[in-house]
Amino acid sequence: MNGWDLYQERLAVNGFKRRESDKRREMRRLENKLQNSLSFFSGVTVDGKLRDVAIINSDNLDEKMIFSMPGENLRNGAYVEWMDNVWLITEKDANNEVYTRCKMEQCNYLLRWIDDNNIIREQWCIVEDGTKYLTGEFEDRYFVAARGDSRVGLTISRNCHTAKLNRKHRFLLDDPLSGRPLAFTLSKPLKIGGIFNGDGVYKWVLQEVNSTEDDNFDLMIADYYKYFPREADDDDDGTAPGDDPDGDPGNDPGGDPGGNEDDGSTNENGRRQWL
Repeated sequence: MNGWDLYQERLAVNGFKRRESDKRREMRRLENKLQNSLSFFSGVTVDGKLRDVAIINSDNLDEKMIFSMPGENLRNGAYVEWMDNVWLITEKDANNEVYTRCKMEQCNYLLRWIDDNNIIREQWCIVEDGTKYLTGEFEDRYFVAARGDSRVGLTISRNCHTAKLNRKHRFLLDDPLSGRPLAFTLSKPLKIGGIFNGDGVYKWVLQEVNSTEDDNFDLMIADYYKYFPREADDDDDGTAPGDDPDGDPGNDPGGDPGGNEDDGSTNENGRRQWL
């Protein structure tokens, strides 16, 4: 190998242009320096895979800035498991030439619903106060309408399951210890506001509605009993009222007291009659 070949190999490593050379030098410097930073975290789960990232605090405690390692990418709408919490990447900087910078927010609710195939789905989301959505009262000469005080905002990652949610879907959003959770319906399913190149998050507005007997408050799933039958009560052993669980007709207060076979005291309809 002559000197010219060695020169060409060196250019291939460092870049043939000054900008490319500076870029690769900066990526190597960040990769070596970042691992010694207090913001560096190894083995953070991002979309189910272990990643090395840097996480920096912000003024809001439930919002953080997350940075990928040089040359790596982070998906807008990805879920991050960090510090015993689930976080959702809600914004992504399009300039990811050297590294990827994103904003992630802390999830506070595990949403559950039933899809069109009668499969129970659950996904972490961010539920916030909806008073910023047209809050207060609107009044004119003909009517007074209260708006906003019964609405909530919901942010959730886009995928093949959440993309099918629409106005017909209802959800239970409340503290499970509240007794009878509040029910909400999807009133503003805008699906293009936070989506870029097929990835991102949905930011929806939900309106409070009345809960129904079809809602399962134990599982926190709305309209559950429209898809699945109700289970029998714990004290229901499958026998008709008045029947003896052991099958002994002698203990049946509504049957033959002696437990004897049919003695002809039945009418033509097959019902027992007193003689």
